[in-house]
Amino acid sequence: MKLNLTMKPQALLSLCAAAVLCPLSASAAPPKEWTFDLALYGLADNMSGELGIGPVTADVDIGLDDILENLEFGIMGTFRVGCGPWAITVEGLFLGVQGETRGVTADLDQWLVEPTLSYRVSKYFEPLAGVRYNNLSAELRGPGILPIPIMPSGTRDWWDPIVGANLTLPLGKQFSLKLRGDIGGFGIGSEVTWQLYPYLDWRFAKWGSMQAGYRWLYMDYETGSGADRFAYDMLNQGAQIGFTFHF
Repeated sequence: MKLNLTMKPQALLSLCAAAVLCPLSASAAPPKEWTFDLALYGLADNMSGELGIGPVTADVDIGLDDILENLEFGIMGTFRVGCGPWAITVEGLFLGVQGETRGVTADLDQWLVEPTLSYRVSKYFEPLAGVRYNNLSAELRGPGILPIPIMPSGTRDWWDPIVGANLTLPLGKQFSLKLRGDIGGFGIGSEVTWQLYPYLDWRFAKWGSMQAGYRWLYMDYETGSGADRFAYDMLNQGAQIGFTFHF
């Protein structure tokens, strides 16, 4: 009695394909989850430092009461898109304000846009890298600024590379303590810039959360000389409250 060990080519191909595809399907990773977060926040900003335009350098010390009294317009927010451990975040801020110190009035319009790319190593640690774009228009007014009746003014924009991290410490199911920090500039734009933002996060629902903390943002930038000089050595700091929608 003979056994028939022959097999049709079509059946052989089907068997080989099944052998290849089965382990692949078994080991295939689940699809990565996309997340979208939109945050709007308010910053109780205080500004202190020096503003230099041409040959004039003025001390700037604008408190929260001055900003609230002289605020022309302000908007602040963050949009974050995540895919698995990766995320792209864009933070934007516009602030138009003026304040008076020692008889000198500083009028400032500032745009700040900050795109970053981050990777979540664990639920506690997420390093990031990106750039901080600044566009600043400034004007100084007051008696005796210059021996001639000219109001120093100027507009500059620059890019600062930044590196940093997001740190998270869970405090239960709904609360967590978070810290955002970065440093940059490295003489490419600013000589140095840094930011520190510790805050408490309350995830009260799947679709929403609230944040409360305190933010420091420092920039030391200078370019040009003589009448074309522009210098901005400033620390912005203040309490921050925000609301985030999660999609």
